[in-house]
Amino acid sequence: MPSAIHVPSVPHRSTRLPLSRPDLRLLDAIGQCGDLAEAARRSGLRAPAALRRLDRLDEATGMRLTLRDARVARLSPDGARLLVAGRRFFRQVDQAVQTEIYGRGSEALNAPRVLNIATAEPLMEDLVEDAADTLGILLSVSHDTPRQVLQQLAGYRVDAAHVWGVEGLPQAVDRTVRVFEVLDDPLWVTLPLGHPLAGRDRVSLADLRDENWVSEAGPRAEVLVSRVYQQAGLTPPSRIQVTGASVARGMLRRGDAIGLGSPACPAVFAPSLVRRSLVERPRRAAGLLVDPAVVPGALAQQLASLLTARCLTRFTEQHEDMLTDPWWADWLSTQQGLLKVRTDAARSLQSPPALPDESVQVDVEDLHLLRAVADHGSINRAAAVLSISQSALTRRIHRLELRLGARLLVRSSRGTDLTVPTRQFLSRLACFESELLAVGITGTADRLPSGDPGGPLPSRAHRSPRASGSRPGRSLSERPAARQAVAGRN
Repeated sequence: MPSAIHVPSVPHRSTRLPLSRPDLRLLDAIGQCGDLAEAARRSGLRAPAALRRLDRLDEATGMRLTLRDARVARLSPDGARLLVAGRRFFRQVDQAVQTEIYGRGSEALNAPRVLNIATAEPLMEDLVEDAADTLGILLSVSHDTPRQVLQQLAGYRVDAAHVWGVEGLPQAVDRTVRVFEVLDDPLWVTLPLGHPLAGRDRVSLADLRDENWVSEAGPRAEVLVSRVYQQAGLTPPSRIQVTGASVARGMLRRGDAIGLGSPACPAVFAPSLVRRSLVERPRRAAGLLVDPAVVPGALAQQLASLLTARCLTRFTEQHEDMLTDPWWADWLSTQQGLLKVRTDAARSLQSPPALPDESVQVDVEDLHLLRAVADHGSINRAAAVLSISQSALTRRIHRLELRLGARLLVRSSRGTDLTVPTRQFLSRLACFESELLAVGITGTADRLPSGDPGGPLPSRAHRSPRASGSRPGRSLSERPAARQAVAGRN
């Protein structure tokens, strides 16, 4: 789907980007380990040099990107957002190099080393080892409500979201996303063992309307129980306590309410509880939403298949008693067949060609030189603007050609100019750059569309670049951002 994000006009061409690839690696290392000395070591720097670089980044962006003292460093909310937006920007640059200069196709991207993912279901923790073993990636997982998961994706704080929706998968986020199906997720009801209907194999929603319910809210602030009743043509119950997943599980375990469950949710087991099929067969859809500029399609499909396999395995292990119902047995057989088809399709996808190593990737200084030539029409005029000689600029671009193994300059009777593919690459770069400034620096995408039926999401206030004359502080007494534990192998 096309991106719904608002981006400002193309930045002035003399403006340099606020961060480079080494800067991004330093922020990434801080986000992963939280130890300043270790983050500096992973970035190939000494701790004092890392501190100076962080100070420069704070000054260049007008934001406090890290919360730190002499030893500890953590990403601030602004720093976490800039990390995700910066990772997307440079992967867009790599993708444009592959498609425009090398002509290798839109999927020619390596998988990210660490994938930031938000989930609305607490089942990801036992998936991270599978991802590390079979896909070779680490998952940095955060858990939240479905609505907040989408807000994280829309606000450029994660690269992917695992979420559910009552009426299909939600797609109205302020980002370009691709949706991969995880599970057609039917629902059952959890009842106290002493409930009058607990002895039945199947119960009806109509018979449970006067009960005390507990329910989650979906991505669009829809109360799951209410939407299920409305879809069945019934009046929703009058007693519904809307809360988060963990509180709902506790209420069910204590017998304070009844609620809905599904194969995608961890089971609530207690001797005092039973699970029963519903006559109406209500459903919801679970899926994986990914940023296609960061997550290659082959990787996203494989990750979605792992999620589906994990849900089905949990269902067969924990809900074997429900397979006595022919409907559930048929559902499981159908889902296992679909999983096999999707898994085979994901495995058959050709691995993308490897990108050049870091030493030959295009960085911000290279982009600045190429953009100057494109904007001023020739090597001569660009050299004058850059305050270097024509021969020096030509040599620098020639060295870049040697690094990339691609032709960037063309010589004619009118002088030396950029090749057509290089100009096409720079044309796409302008959009990437505007998006980076919009979401990474000003934070204008940190919201869901105003047309959301659930109303606008609360958004944080972000400072614009240079919005304050005070120098960013470094005290850890400021409220820190929530740390995400990177699960998997180092």
